[in-house]
Amino acid sequence: MRLGDLLEGLEAVICRGDPSVEISDLAYDSRKVKPGSLFFAVPGLHLDGRQFAGQAVARGARAVLSDSSVAFVPGAAMVQVADVRQAMARVAARFFGDPSRRLTLIGVTGTNGKTTFTYLMESILKEAGFRAGVIGTIQSRCGDRVYPSRQTTPEAVDLQRTLHEMLEAGATHALLEVSSHGLDYGRVDACQFSCAVFTNLGRDHLDHHGSLESYFLSKARLFTELLPCSEAAGRRPTAVVSREDPYGRRLIGMSRVPMVTVGSNGDSDYRIGTVACGRNGISVEVLTPGGALTLDSALLAEVNAQNIALAAATADRLGIGREAIARGVAALKRVPGRLEKVETERDLLVLIDYAHTPDALEKVLAGLRKLAAARLITVFGCGGDRDRGKRPLMGAVTASYSDLAVVTSDNPRSEPPERIIEEILQGVRARGVPYLRPESVTSSWKGQKAHTAVADRRQAIRLALEAAAAGDIVLVAGKGHEGIQIVGGAELPFSDRREVLEVLEGNKKGEKGLG
Repeated sequence: MRLGDLLEGLEAVICRGDPSVEISDLAYDSRKVKPGSLFFAVPGLHLDGRQFAGQAVARGARAVLSDSSVAFVPGAAMVQVADVRQAMARVAARFFGDPSRRLTLIGVTGTNGKTTFTYLMESILKEAGFRAGVIGTIQSRCGDRVYPSRQTTPEAVDLQRTLHEMLEAGATHALLEVSSHGLDYGRVDACQFSCAVFTNLGRDHLDHHGSLESYFLSKARLFTELLPCSEAAGRRPTAVVSREDPYGRRLIGMSRVPMVTVGSNGDSDYRIGTVACGRNGISVEVLTPGGALTLDSALLAEVNAQNIALAAATADRLGIGREAIARGVAALKRVPGRLEKVETERDLLVLIDYAHTPDALEKVLAGLRKLAAARLITVFGCGGDRDRGKRPLMGAVTASYSDLAVVTSDNPRSEPPERIIEEILQGVRARGVPYLRPESVTSSWKGQKAHTAVADRRQAIRLALEAAAAGDIVLVAGKGHEGIQIVGGAELPFSDRREVLEVLEGNKKGEKGLG
């Protein structure tokens, strides 16, 4: 496309150079520039894209777009706009043919539950005969094609490119996890949404937002700004909001488009009725405007009742039949790293979960506590270089619900793991839970309330499994689907699921402590 056509309609554009130059690709990373590209010089947390304008042109960029003056580089047009991220979103959508306009785009935001919701909706849509693409925390995928994920919500160029490729692959719907960072940085600003879903809001990302209120207002933009923009573009968007959450209830009075609510309260449009939980799954009754709907799922614990109800309400609003909704919920057997069961020949329920906030961990533990015929053992930690205030809160939550809390490392990053663990232990001690030395756990722990600390996450997982007896539940929380552990500046291969399996496989071979 011609540069001038891509810039049409943007505010306060200053162009030095030839606006008729042909643009064949888009890039915001100078290392990924191809000949003919338009390079977006985006300021980042650690690096400023404006410093790499010359490098981008040397690699073949025909134009550079920035929100401040960039030194003229011969051979390229230099474009200055008021907001480079806003311009990047609009230009990317235009360059890739506004793919969201030709898709039924469903965005889901909230602190917890986004990934599980998209997996449920993908399964329901498949049963209804549609083809859905998914963009989110674990991966982006459409059919057999999988795109690696580095961010929950990709940068605008990557997002629009992926939506375009999904459309080309035959997708009719796209499911998008919308993070607060994605909203703050304008990554979804040029998307046209058919539906937006709000799950809940808990303490997270305060290192970025500064306060819970700021975090909420970022999330609210999806409902107060982007859905109305989709409506103005000719869509008839719907909002689906959890009434269980106080911030969801706030959204009811803020949204400017039609909204339906989901919750156990009688005022909810889609009311959660009877919920039956067991070690093999959950059954949820959802009272819809069209009557009661019973949904049986292999997902575990009461925390998933809301995710299932939100998916059912969204599907119903999109006109999907009740039979397809029920089949879709039943067909989903697992969500990677979300209360994911690790099969074992031992009489244990071993689960991997991504819960890394106080609210998420409490909901998971409260649900598992109801399933625990014997004892509940929890392995968890907190990430380094992130919100330190949540560490004692997570310690207190785990101490309250677990019989044995094993405090360990998560992704320590640049912080000493011992310091992170000590801050977590402040919350554990506040609950008056006794301490056991790691080397004495397997011999001295008889099921009474206790905690221990092991900085090495691999050893912590092993200790928890060695301490477990028949009927126990072992939860390994915090990292979920992740395949790395960030220590210092290094990303080391590490999978909670793989570590658990290695210990359990050792059990088959008769390793000490696991026979």
